[in-house]
Amino acid sequence: MLKSVEFMSLKAVKSLASDASVAIISIRDSSTVRDLPTFSGFWDVLPLDMLDVCEEHARQEPGRWADEPTAEQHFQYCEIPDNFAPSLSHAHAIRAFVDQLHDCTDEVDLVVHCSAGVSRSAAVALWTAERFNVALRDGAGVGLGEANPRILRLLTSLT
Repeated sequence: MLKSVEFMSLKAVKSLASDASVAIISIRDSSTVRDLPTFSGFWDVLPLDMLDVCEEHARQEPGRWADEPTAEQHFQYCEIPDNFAPSLSHAHAIRAFVDQLHDCTDEVDLVVHCSAGVSRSAAVALWTAERFNVALRDGAGVGLGEANPRILRLLTSLT
């Protein structure tokens, strides 16, 4: 059963000791993929490749971008080759992973990290905490004000 969810930066997650009662959602992009820990010894890991972009950052109307972007749209939204905007496929993968955590018989804590630990990870952690009514931990004290609105919209559309 999912016990709690915490969001943090890549730097903070690197300092975590392996723990079989902790699952990880590892949100990365092309700038961080070479610098990731192995995450061996944790309950399970969901790797996600997505850049911290959304319509609001591009000064566009929320929901204007395709929920499931084509390769061309990913490049248009990200403006960096080999990066991906948050998509409905990401949201489905997150939901399946946290549902699995919630349904398991063991108590599991979830850690969600991204590069800075304030936008993508905060959005996933907030949605997870609200969905399962579990404790939300913000160890760095950065708050939820920067939570990526696109990720929240995509995840909320599934529930």
